[in-house]
Amino acid sequence: MRSFFCLIGYMFTLGIAILAGGCGDDSAGTTGSTEPTDDTSANNNTQPEFVELNGKYVPDDSAAPAAQQSGFLHAEGNQLYTDSGSPARLTGVNWFGFETGNLSPHGLWSRDYRSVLHQIADMGFNTVRIPWCNAMLTDDAHTVSINTDGVDPYDGTSPMNVGLDEKTPLELLDIIIDAASEAGLKVILDNHSRRPDGYMEEKLWYTDDVSETKWVEDWRLLAARYYGNATVVAVDLNNEPHGNATWGTAMEGTDWHGAAERCGNAILQVNPDVLIIVEGVEQVGLDSYWWGGNLMGVTANPIELSHPDKLVYSAHEYGPEVFVQPWFQTTTFPENMTDIWNKHFGFVVRDAISPLFIGEFGIRDRESANGISGTWFDSFLSYMGNTYSWTFWCLNPNSGDTQGILQDDWVTPHQWKLDTLSPYLAPMLE
Repeated sequence: MRSFFCLIGYMFTLGIAILAGGCGDDSAGTTGSTEPTDDTSANNNTQPEFVELNGKYVPDDSAAPAAQQSGFLHAEGNQLYTDSGSPARLTGVNWFGFETGNLSPHGLWSRDYRSVLHQIADMGFNTVRIPWCNAMLTDDAHTVSINTDGVDPYDGTSPMNVGLDEKTPLELLDIIIDAASEAGLKVILDNHSRRPDGYMEEKLWYTDDVSETKWVEDWRLLAARYYGNATVVAVDLNNEPHGNATWGTAMEGTDWHGAAERCGNAILQVNPDVLIIVEGVEQVGLDSYWWGGNLMGVTANPIELSHPDKLVYSAHEYGPEVFVQPWFQTTTFPENMTDIWNKHFGFVVRDAISPLFIGEFGIRDRESANGISGTWFDSFLSYMGNTYSWTFWCLNPNSGDTQGILQDDWVTPHQWKLDTLSPYLAPMLE
């Protein structure tokens, strides 16, 4: 989720100060329900049938793709497996920017994209989660702040990012995915917002400008575009549903459970190989948790997909740097956290319902909040152990709440973060 107290990051490139887009996706929100506002009654209360989607994204029935191609993952119980039957985990980082006003990964003002991805792999991660916004798919979308001159400070690539300034955001995404493949990384595409930098205001998966139909259509476009590309192994349908988002209520316009089923099955029609990642909501009944972190509704209303072995549930988890939740301030902290995590998402793994993917968790400083931050971080990593898949928030140093793996120079890592994460890293995936 995102904090209501995010810092706005400013980055300086080529002597020009540019607005970095706040918390960069960012982190989490607060607990407590949010009253519906006018924007949540967008023009999509009656959901259309899939047959109304633009035909160019719907495969010919006579040429429907067949699963499962080599290099992809599937779920059995609470475990992911490769197509050869080996257990697998995704352990990576978030590299944000496509969902901001840049419409491109941040840091390309001082780094070469290939070098960044190789550094991610060199640090031991096997996955990169790439947030994107629907606006990057529009005809007039264009990238900004990409440096196509100079020498990359990590591996000496020179000149950097040749030709990228001539590419559309979607073409750039193609290039990033190809480079991730060359670096040996897997990619998770995360639909972070509808408009650039919209993640703080958008509670649901659609807006007045992007209907649910358009949201699904855009996902099908990407799923069809990367069909057969074993680098793109998973799609995270919507980042952090919260506020008036519900689960399993059948309430028109707010039932995330129903929307996730519709979208997930539509994606599997054009690309049956990708994992469908479904996050939780903020509030289930009277219980509130982090934005997207509450999966309690799964027990009564599980997601049903046409390919059940492609379902992965997801939650986000943060410490007091994002928001000082009441559970951080009790006399039983951190022992109380196990029950809290089990209640909101851990039961999915405990009861072998599905693998669990923690799409975001992060930390800026171990000593924050009188050391509570570091204690939370260590406890949560121990809780996940070598069972959960996850992507750390984030690579970028310009995330307001947590900063990142890299320091402000965009090349030097915070070694203590790497050292703390290292015991929980999974091997690279074929």
